[in-house]
Amino acid sequence: MYGFRWERWSALAGVLFVALFAVAFSLAANSDDNPTDLANDLADSGNRTQQIVAWFLFIASALAFLSFLGTLRDMLVRAEGGPGTLSSLVFGPGLVFTGLYVAGVSMFTAPAALADESNYKLDPNTAEMFSDAGYLLLVAGVMVAAIMVLSASTAALRTGVLPAWLGWVGLVVAVGMLFAVFFVPILVFVAWVLVVSLVMLVAAWRVRGGTAPPPPVTTTTSVG
Repeated sequence: MYGFRWERWSALAGVLFVALFAVAFSLAANSDDNPTDLANDLADSGNRTQQIVAWFLFIASALAFLSFLGTLRDMLVRAEGGPGTLSSLVFGPGLVFTGLYVAGVSMFTAPAALADESNYKLDPNTAEMFSDAGYLLLVAGVMVAAIMVLSASTAALRTGVLPAWLGWVGLVVAVGMLFAVFFVPILVFVAWVLVVSLVMLVAAWRVRGGTAPPPPVTTTTSVG
C-alpha cells in the first residue's frame, strides 16, 4: 500500500516542476534587450539576489522533473511488460534535457554571480553572451526532449497507458518542440508535462485510490 500511495503522490512531481519553473522564470525574466541595460541591472544587489534565488528554484524544478521522469518511465515499463524501446527513449532524452536545462539556467545566472564579485567589472557584451548561451542550451534541451514526448505519446497510442487524445496531442507537441528557438514551444512542453502529470495522478487514484477490498469470507462445513 505504501508503494501505491507513493506512486500517486510522485505523479505530482510534474506539477511541482511547472510551478517552480513558473516562479523562477518570473524572477529571472529580464525585459532589457540592450546589453548595457542588462549589465546596469545586475549592478544592483537586489537584482543579483533575485537572479540567484531564481537559480535555486530552477535547480529545484529540475529535481522535480527527474522525479516525474522516473514515475513516467516506471509506468511505461509496466505497460510494455518490461524495459522496452519506448520507455528507454523517454528516460534517456529526459535525462539529457535535465542536464542541458541545468546548464542553461546556470549560464543565465552566471552574469549575476560575476557581477557580485567586488573586483570584477561586468562587460555588457559578456553578460549578453552568457544570456544567449544559456538560451541556446535550453533550446537544445527542449529539442532533445521532443524524443521523450514522441515516445511517450507513441506508447500511449500503442498500449493505452495514457488517454489516446493525449497521445495525439503529444505527437503535435513533439513536432513543435523542434522549433523551440522561438520560445513558445518551450512553454508548450512545460504545459505538456503539467497535463501528463495530472493525468497520471488521476489514473493512479482511479486504480489505487479506493479502499482495500474486504478479505474473502471463508465458510466451513461441519461434518457430523
